[in-house]
Amino acid sequence: MRRYLLASAAFVFLSWTAAEAVSEPPAANAPPVTDWVPDETVVVSAQGAGPAFWHIKKGDAEIWVLGTVTPLPKGMSWNSAHLGDIVKGARAVLTPPTASSGLFETSWFLLTHRGLLSMPDDKKLDDTLPADLRARLAAQRTALKLKADEYDDDPPILAAMKLQGAFNKVHQLDSDEPLETVTRLAKENHVPVRAIGEYGALGLVKEGLRLPQESQRVCLEESVAYAEARSVHNVPLASAWAAGNLKEIKAHYVPGAFEKCIKQMASFGKLTDRAVADYLKAIHEALAQPGKVVMLTDIGSLLRTTGVAEALHKEGIVIEGPAE
Repeated sequence: MRRYLLASAAFVFLSWTAAEAVSEPPAANAPPVTDWVPDETVVVSAQGAGPAFWHIKKGDAEIWVLGTVTPLPKGMSWNSAHLGDIVKGARAVLTPPTASSGLFETSWFLLTHRGLLSMPDDKKLDDTLPADLRARLAAQRTALKLKADEYDDDPPILAAMKLQGAFNKVHQLDSDEPLETVTRLAKENHVPVRAIGEYGALGLVKEGLRLPQESQRVCLEESVAYAEARSVHNVPLASAWAAGNLKEIKAHYVPGAFEKCIKQMASFGKLTDRAVADYLKAIHEALAQPGKVVMLTDIGSLLRTTGVAEALHKEGIVIEGPAE
């Protein structure tokens, strides 16, 4: 179980996406995120039925960017016909950066750092939490039908990871979509698929587990806030994404659960800079050759103030997208 958690933690930590900004946890009925780029940074363009696309063109080169939200409800029906038309004839499909941690490296870490995976001095997690956070965590355990002592021996950051996993499982959320559908369409059309980058993320996980307890509680509080907000916004966010309704996507978009948490880690800045640089490099390379490229990126990484659209705007590159 611990090995599985560490192996999956790389994905959990990198679900912050390439350029997520940090914001305070909102009220459940308020938009979870408000730091979107101004409308004038994106030129309005006509859209086909289904999820929204953004378009960048330079001479005979063009990039179609599918803005994604993840995870989506398992088995959710959405119109992929327009996506299929765009993928057809593309030179490549570029997917978001992936995180990996080798089996040997993970096993060695478990063998030599087992103490980091439990509360110190035989303490219980609940006994170390402020009253408000303890009550909110208990409410989430109840809502997810978890045992009262589910996280007793876990340090806060490990409990935070497990809580997000439990939330996605209970709410039947699928982290493989829409990437799985895009990959299938690419294969059917003989279009190569490659990730924009691959990062070894075990170092980030190690650093997180070594954080002081007070810092780790930031991670747990964010995970609880994620569950609270996502339970309200899950369904309307997925529906808005499937319909390409940008205004409603912005109203219900919930960022990854560990923005402020990983901001405390020195490794985070390096990965963030690398991810943004890799996205921009991939865009410039695609625009340097004739033909069509399809790119996937999280809506937040695309349209928040520290995202790709803003970086392109500063370079004078026009990106067309849907109207609100």
